[in-house]
Amino acid sequence: MINCGIIGTGKYIPSRKVDNKFVARKTKTSKDWIYKKTGIKQRFFANKEETCSYMSYKASLKAIKNSKIKKDEIDYIICCTFSADYKFPSLASKVSQLLGLKNAGCYDLMANCTGFQIGISAAAEKLHADKKIKKILVIGAALQSKFLNWKKPEDCMYFGDGAGAAIVARVPKNYGYIASDLIGNSSAYEDVRLVGGGSNLTFNEANKNEKLKFLYSMNGLETWKQVVTYQPLVIEKTLKKSKLNIAKINLFVFHQANLNLIKYLIEKMGISKDKVHNTMVKYGNTADASLAITLADAVSKKKVKKGDYVLISGVGAGFVFGCTLLKWF
Repeated sequence: MINCGIIGTGKYIPSRKVDNKFVARKTKTSKDWIYKKTGIKQRFFANKEETCSYMSYKASLKAIKNSKIKKDEIDYIICCTFSADYKFPSLASKVSQLLGLKNAGCYDLMANCTGFQIGISAAAEKLHADKKIKKILVIGAALQSKFLNWKKPEDCMYFGDGAGAAIVARVPKNYGYIASDLIGNSSAYEDVRLVGGGSNLTFNEANKNEKLKFLYSMNGLETWKQVVTYQPLVIEKTLKKSKLNIAKINLFVFHQANLNLIKYLIEKMGISKDKVHNTMVKYGNTADASLAITLADAVSKKKVKKGDYVLISGVGAGFVFGCTLLKWF
């Protein structure tokens, strides 16, 4: 066990509430059909002032406050996102600027919807390896509303914006990070993607017929197949490393991709629904932010207490499946 864990969390939800009635009108479907397919009743979109860095900054302030630390105590910032304000510099650098930090190390980590989980593991391992580092700010952030294809319901009806953050620091012996694991299955590399803006299709290279390539493209059926096949495997691998069985876990935090998918997954794995905290109904799929937002929401609702085993597991495009297990402090 690495004696580094989460000492505080925070989240930021943007201002514009978007219900299923709005999405139904945009996609020429029905609000009841959207809810049946997704389990979502609403999601939130950022307004013009709510940039990805602004949302990340606001979530960070809450995490810092809830950790009862001063912002100057932060040694590193890890931002997990695909939707930073700029292609470069990093979102972490911008958050550092907004926080007024001068010497904190900062970088972005891009693993899509399991990025925050990987970020937490990376932070714990960094703290363990370097005794001079004391506290690391990990952020999951997503501003997706600008990348939605309203001509295809599957490519737009799930998604919302937001940010979540956590402070990772050293904790007493027998608490904190226990284990983590990753599985990659690149055979479905093309099934969830955003092509435009990468080096294969830049703005200068694109013609007027390629505009849709700068928006989300997703194969929902393939995503379902990937999750139900590989997410149980990465959870099982992590539990095996931990020498714990699934019944010992007190709280499960899953990426909020689709409520029906989460229900199927927990039934397949024999997990009690009372141990799973979901935020999808009110926030939708917030991609890189969903694990961070859901964890912060669970903490604020006192769903986790000292000594609880908390399992965080996500799936990111590519596909990347991750799991991190903590003993809560």
